[in-house]
Amino acid sequence: MSTAYEATRPTEPGAPDLTRRLDEVWAAEPFAEAAARTEHLCAVLPLLDLFEHDPYDCAAAVRAGQQRAALGLFTPNAPFAVTEPTLRARPVGAGLTALTGRFRYADGAAEITLATVWSEEDETLRLALLPHTLAGVRLFGAGRAADRGWGEATDAALDGRALSRPVSWRPDGPLVPVLDAYAWEFSRRSVTWSAKVVADLRRALANTGEGTGALSTSQYLAHELSRLEIELSLAAAAASFGAEFKGEPPGGESVGAVLAAGTELLWRTVRIAEDLSTELGLVPGPVAEEGWPADVVQASFGGRRMVEGELARRMGLVGRP
Repeated sequence: MSTAYEATRPTEPGAPDLTRRLDEVWAAEPFAEAAARTEHLCAVLPLLDLFEHDPYDCAAAVRAGQQRAALGLFTPNAPFAVTEPTLRARPVGAGLTALTGRFRYADGAAEITLATVWSEEDETLRLALLPHTLAGVRLFGAGRAADRGWGEATDAALDGRALSRPVSWRPDGPLVPVLDAYAWEFSRRSVTWSAKVVADLRRALANTGEGTGALSTSQYLAHELSRLEIELSLAAAAASFGAEFKGEPPGGESVGAVLAAGTELLWRTVRIAEDLSTELGLVPGPVAEEGWPADVVQASFGGRRMVEGELARRMGLVGRP
């Protein structure tokens, strides 16, 4: 069994109790664990309320902190649209529905994935709690995440009661308000994390070489890091406003823009840290720390392309559902 999560339902996103809890998690845990717990508290737990039945006791186990669940809503697809269903479901009799499709999940320790499903029976969009041990489900990795992060269902027979009530991606539907609140919380903390990595890089450069020979005296490297620091500072300022930024309701452009900026900067921060550490031999450096997120940094919200695709949809640049 994986490490248990909090067994109690958090307060609403942005409330002092949740803010304090998330701050403590990000201060104490490595990136991958902090990001997974943010997803759990801000998105997974609230979305469990959409399930009227729990035939596999998945929701109960997740709420009790006995099992870990991750979102599979942000699986990359051809249009890079979060509104595209992750899985397809067709009835196969005896109250069972067969699920087919691949899914991506950010928490490598997750035992359950919460994914969107298109029900062919009544042509509705629903959520599914998909146990990773279900027959017909195969887990695999890709790229840096060689042993986790992806799954594929091939006619996986699921009790039809394990599907949620119908949902939609409309701004006033049950998904967008929850995921927007989660995006604000994640953006604020991921940008802060990236800024700390850049600060660690500067210290590592100062400790590599002596006197005027220290790598921190290189104007070329200083310019490279300063440019990243300026962008991180601007993104942090925007993220700090949260849902009050521009006063937009759920489904607005501002949260998508801030998340897109933060996700891009997160990716760049990890890559530049790895590049400088490898090319310049920085010891010690942030890349050497336990829990360095090289294999998971592109998993939250499906990565940069999925985030940019959702922003484009909200801006009206691509089709809406």
